[in-house]
Amino acid sequence: MKSEIAQLEIKRRTIIIGNLAGFVVWQLPYLFHYFTSDPSSNLSGWSSAVSIIGCFIWGYFLIRIVQFSRLLRKKRKLASSLNDEYIQVIRLKSFAIGFWVLLGVIVLLVTLSLVVDLKVRFVLFTLIFAGVITPLVSYLIFEND
Repeated sequence: MKSEIAQLEIKRRTIIIGNLAGFVVWQLPYLFHYFTSDPSSNLSGWSSAVSIIGCFIWGYFLIRIVQFSRLLRKKRKLASSLNDEYIQVIRLKSFAIGFWVLLGVIVLLVTLSLVVDLKVRFVLFTLIFAGVITPLVSYLIFEND
């Protein structure tokens, strides 16, 4: 049973890393597009292809999350040992860090908007990017300790 728990922890970490990588690859071309070309136009060429690949990777790992949760529903004892107090504290810390980073990005963008004319689309992509990436990265850092 101990080895099965270790395998499930590795699987969870792999899913989180894949989800993180897919989301970054999907959204990063949108943020670069804002600075490299006309922000009102859509993605084209390589950035569009990279974004589509990232979207598929992210979607694949979302399906893996659903499969993983169904597996844990079938194995209640493993689910309780996999979601112990330590993991709950790590989740709470990572969501708290995500909240404060998101709040910091909002303050930064509001301050920056006083000097530079920011497009709403860029602000929204930046906030979504920071709001999704920060808790995932901090969770992986805390779990690694």
